[in-house]
Amino acid sequence: MNQDRPAKSATRAEVAQRAGVSTAVVSYVLTGAKRVSSATEARVRAAIDELGYRPNGTARALRTGRSSMLGIVIPDIGNPYFAEFVREFERAVAGRNFAITVASSHGDPEEELRLVESLRGRAVDGLAVASVVHAARRAEVHGAGGPIVWIDAFDPEPGSFTVGADAETGARSLVEHLIAVHDRRNIAIVLAPSRRPGIEPREVGWRSALRAAGLPDGPIELVDDWTREFGAGAGRRLFTRPDRPDAIFAASDFLGIGLLSAAAELGVSIPDDVPVVSYDGTAESEFSIPKLTTYRQPVARMARATADALIDAVPTDSRHLVFPGELVIRRSCGCTTATAHEPLTTGDS
Repeated sequence: MNQDRPAKSATRAEVAQRAGVSTAVVSYVLTGAKRVSSATEARVRAAIDELGYRPNGTARALRTGRSSMLGIVIPDIGNPYFAEFVREFERAVAGRNFAITVASSHGDPEEELRLVESLRGRAVDGLAVASVVHAARRAEVHGAGGPIVWIDAFDPEPGSFTVGADAETGARSLVEHLIAVHDRRNIAIVLAPSRRPGIEPREVGWRSALRAAGLPDGPIELVDDWTREFGAGAGRRLFTRPDRPDAIFAASDFLGIGLLSAAAELGVSIPDDVPVVSYDGTAESEFSIPKLTTYRQPVARMARATADALIDAVPTDSRHLVFPGELVIRRSCGCTTATAHEPLTTGDS
């Protein structure tokens, strides 16, 4: 006997025989398609372990037309917001016997379209895409292939299933806090160009809070990208202006972290000299010095909704899910006690 020859893989029928059930019951345990008793599931899983059974995913995909694989395309895996979304998305699909494949477009619209086409060609059952492509061009990817959910979307788009947070309300709540609690009157905004047509919702929220308080627009510092480096550059310019703003709203945590770095470099005290607040609510905002007051996006809820839509094959035509976030008060705005407020708004349109 050749000892080097690999052992023959166990079959589903052998697992069923060992567990004393039908092959259909083995399938139910593996796929979660139907519920079985806990005792039966335990016997099946014990038989799987004893026999070393491994399902043939390729054969199953050919037989069922489903790969049990979802794809997610994001602009930048190094951005903590997208990293956290991927983590929560993975958790949401893993509990339903799906796996994910992750791809980064690096903020390149052409690369995004290529990745979407490539993943659909690999027969993923659905795609979640944080798009940098203009909505008019995204029509190119509709048609044959699994469903697509466009994530990190602030507004509905005709013919598309979109998921996002209420960014306008989040921005407005941050600026209102600076005005009402800290009596700030010259509030700057730092943001990068929007990937969407029209005015960036975070800018809209900033303006609406100022208008409601009867205040003029503060300085607008538009940077090239949503990174720490560009946030630091914006900070160097804002902190050294003759008419330095008395507070700054950073439209992302990355930009806010960059502002804090520039402040430390220039000897500007945050929050004593200039309070800073940010949007996103990633883990970085909690571990910055000082900790950032922020609007936390409901990443776990958005990821679960995206997974549900793709796995349950929800029709992906003209539906927009918008989720409320929460205002998290920390030291960077000037408050001495950290608190988290309840969600500020709800919506599903």
